[in-house]
Formats: sequence, C-alpha cells, structure tokens
Amino acid sequence: MSVLSDRDIIRELGRGILFHPLKPGSIKACDLCLTASEYAYAIGQQKRLSIETESNQDQPGKEKKFFYIPPRDTALVWTDESVWLSNRFRGPLYSVVEPVSEGLGHIGTRVNPCWSAVLCVALHNVSDEPIRINVRDVKRPIAYLAIEKLSSKSSSNGNSDSSARLDLLRGRPNRHEIDDFFNQKELRWMKGDTDLLKKLMLESDEYKNLKRGIQDTLLNLLGSDEQVRWTAINAIVALLAVIIAGIALFKSSPSSTPSPTKTPIPQIQVNPNKTVNPTLDK
Repeated sequence: MSVLSDRDIIRELGRGILFHPLKPGSIKACDLCLTASEYAYAIGQQKRLSIETESNQDQPGKEKKFFYIPPRDTALVWTDESVWLSNRFRGPLYSVVEPVSEGLGHIGTRVNPCWSAVLCVALHNVSDEPIRINVRDVKRPIAYLAIEKLSSKSSSNGNSDSSARLDLLRGRPNRHEIDDFFNQKELRWMKGDTDLLKKLMLESDEYKNLKRGIQDTLLNLLGSDEQVRWTAINAIVALLAVIIAGIALFKSSPSSTPSPTKTPIPQIQVNPNKTVNPTLDK
C-alpha cells in the first residue's frame, strides 16, 4: 500500500478519483482538503446548526459563512465536496491541527473503495466554548483526505453504507431541511450518481486549470519558444525510433554466443590380464 502525492492525485482525477467541487488549494502535498457545507446537525441540541455571515476580506463583495458547534456537543457535518474512489483506492481522514487545538476531538474514519457521495464527518467539541467552523474554506478545512493505493483491487463494487450517511439522522427531530436539500434531483451527484459527478468535475474550470498546468509544465521542460519545443520533440521521436530499431535488429540477429561443447569423458578399460579370484566376491 502506498500514499498518493499531489501529482499522483492530479493524474488520477477523472480515472480512479473524482472530487467535486475542486477549489484553488483543494490539493495539498499528499491529500485533499475537505471543507464544511452549510449543513450540520447538532446531536445534543437536536437541530440543524444556524449559518452566520460576515464580510469577506479576501473577496470584497462576498460574504463569508460559518457556524458554531456548541460546547460539549457533537455535530454531524456534511462536506461541500463529493468523493468517488475506484476499487484500487481507500481514503483515511485526518484531523486538522488548528481546530483540534481549540477543542475539537480527533477524527478516525475513512472513505471505502467505490464510495460515491459527500461525506458526513462527526466533529466533537470537547471544550466549554463554541467552536467556529467556516463554510467552503480550504484555508480552514474540517479534515484532510489522504488517498492510499491498495496492494490489490478491492472486491467492493458500491456503497456499503447509505449514500451521504443521511441514515444517521433517522428518528431524529428537525431533520427536514437537510433531507430536502440532499433530495433535490439536480444534486444527485452528492448521493451516488457517479456519472453526473464525473461530468461536473471534468467540466469545471478548476479541473481544466489543473490539467492545463501539468501540460504547461511539461512543455516548459522542452523550452519556452514554440520552434524550440518542436525541434526537441522531433529529436526525441528520432531518438526513440533509433532505439526501437536497434532493439528489433538485436532480437532478429542470430546469437553470436558459441554453443558449449561437451568435454569427452575418458573411458577406463579393464585390464584383461588381471586375474579375478572368485572367492573375494562372496
């Protein structure tokens, strides 16, 4: 089992990994940032947590949204991002140091192979003060999602748990707002529609920018001028052609190694003049 780097994750996007919506900064050195959506439910207070707003200094004209987890309470927080992993990957979740230092409990869960939906992360406020959780903020995510490549393919072929884990609200009061939101037809990519999830990710600007960035990096290695790039590409193609031709010629030529010769074994002849005493054989 191995952990994917940021380059590995970008390479697998659209193949073995789907992650939407991607945001600038979503992909770190070896993991993905999971941010909070506007939907969170306090287990102790038995209600959806209220969303508050303030002016956004980073983006003038836009509001920054957030909510508070009450003291000594546990909140079920649904992520803004939906995730799909193929049967070659699994995804452990890790806590973020800053909110944990403020009183959030440690996270210990994972994304199974072939999971396809948003995640429901249980955040425990073990302090005596409310803890602020920002909405859709990659600078202050609620968890990090690492991607681990399995040593062999998993036998799993779908979600073993309820999509988006809305089953955790079963029998609880004041859940209708959350149910109504996730049951919207156009949001079915949040509840297991992998085809729609893939379509939305591939069409997103952030995904295109990521792929374009990789292509630009490769082209820059060949030179900044377009004519220099084509010259380098032609040289590489010519070199590969020579190597392939050499391999083919080597395989088709008869072996120059001489076949080993057998060393004759000298025959030992019995002395015909030797007298055998029959009594010695008894």
